[in-house]
Amino acid sequence: MVTSEKKLLQFVPFESCVEPTFWHKFTKLKLDVDMLEEKVRPIWGSYSPQYHRILNIDCTSFNKEFNYTANNWKAHGYHLNMNTSDSFKKHDKMKMLDDYGRRLRAAISSGEAIHCPSLLVNFIVLTFADLKKYHFYYWFAFIASAKPLCVLTEPTCELSNHFNNDQITLLFERHGGLPFDQQGFFGVIIKESEISVYILKDFLSILESGNKDQDIYWGFIDPCQDTEHPGWPLRNFLLLICMQCPHFKEETLNVICLRKKQNSILLKVKFEDSDIKDEDKWIGWETNLRSKFGPRFVDLSSNMNPIKLAEESVDLNLRLMKWRLVPDLDLTSVKTTSCLLLGAGTLGCSVARSLLAWGVEKITFVDSGNVSYSNPVRQSLYTFDDCQSETSKAEAAALALKKIFPSVKSLGVKMTISMPGRGVNDITSVPQLEDLIVDHDVVFLLTDTRESRWLPTLLATKHDKIAVTAALGFDTYLVLRHGKPDSSSRFGCYFCNDVTAPGNSVQDRTLDQQCTVTRPGVSHIA
Repeated sequence: MVTSEKKLLQFVPFESCVEPTFWHKFTKLKLDVDMLEEKVRPIWGSYSPQYHRILNIDCTSFNKEFNYTANNWKAHGYHLNMNTSDSFKKHDKMKMLDDYGRRLRAAISSGEAIHCPSLLVNFIVLTFADLKKYHFYYWFAFIASAKPLCVLTEPTCELSNHFNNDQITLLFERHGGLPFDQQGFFGVIIKESEISVYILKDFLSILESGNKDQDIYWGFIDPCQDTEHPGWPLRNFLLLICMQCPHFKEETLNVICLRKKQNSILLKVKFEDSDIKDEDKWIGWETNLRSKFGPRFVDLSSNMNPIKLAEESVDLNLRLMKWRLVPDLDLTSVKTTSCLLLGAGTLGCSVARSLLAWGVEKITFVDSGNVSYSNPVRQSLYTFDDCQSETSKAEAAALALKKIFPSVKSLGVKMTISMPGRGVNDITSVPQLEDLIVDHDVVFLLTDTRESRWLPTLLATKHDKIAVTAALGFDTYLVLRHGKPDSSSRFGCYFCNDVTAPGNSVQDRTLDQQCTVTRPGVSHIA
């Protein structure tokens, strides 16, 4: 029972700070690695006396090794993401806290926390991520034991009231000389005005010798700036002292809360209830911004570059295919494939939109015509304004793709493809076409006539390029692939069964035979 003369020692809890980079890194891991697995992943956190009671996590939290920086000390964390909002709400949070609390107590009891004192700063992050909306729900627990209860035997005082400036300077210097991963919790011994600072393991060894002619101080890095109360790390430090040094249970402890030089404080603490049991309660769940126990929420979509948001959203739908349907799908190969579309008509527009949906980033159109008034209703990349301005179909299609998805590298080339049975209007078009085929990985033959596919077919075969031919009839269609043989059998091309070379297929034909008369919608199937 705490008497009126004694004041119960209270602690200022951590407050979580999640950098946006943490969510970006987590999103990548969730989509590409964890997928459907609800996996507990060890992470790092950091805290510093420079930032009042903040425990920070960012993209480096997922690293295998902690990323040490000046004035930042590590915390050990565990991250668990739930696949659905319902499972996030129903997850047994108290059991989760108790499980990890028992693990921490075991580390203290075994002495592991003496060799690695940073284990005393432990936290949990439970999350649910709506990756389509970039909404993230998260709940931190800063693991701490409800026992032991301690009291202040004297009012809190500034360190400068107990030590002179030279002693404080020497204290900071010698503390800075400790190994970085041992600086979070340490011991100080003053003997004959000489200050010595020890790592926790060595400090406890010295105390076992029982030398009484020295002043003993227990020290820790305090992320709190409150002038009356210590920060959260002291809770588990007192638990360690109680379990590993039972002979101090009846003594008054001198505790140095090491902060920035001018803000450090000294506590005189005594155990009030030091009876530690396995069934003791663990605490630490963080309150939300309304100061109630519950998760916090962040919406990253409002802070993201719209173009970057579009890129991530396009990738999301594709990467979700790998979770169950096509685990071996190589999206990187698809994304980096450059495609040349010969023909920017009904087929060309539909193929381009399909390639865009599959994440292809480089698409080049080749067409000799301008947008006519009959095109926009059948060809999805054109508008009425394109008809009025008689815009080149290839250039209009390339511009339309950029309006749909700004990150695409689309190019339009107005060019007539030389055909057998017809005169060659521009001799430079042949080497230009060959250069385009060489510069792309896949060639799509989507032109109106059979003979216009002949030269591109030869050039694609010559340069060992994948060539995909698509042709439409009124109620039929043909899709054919050749090139890049991957076995002893070689695929035939569009002209393999021809006895004679193709000629002019539109000569002496009526209007309904010259135009591509197809049933609306067939192009999307092809």
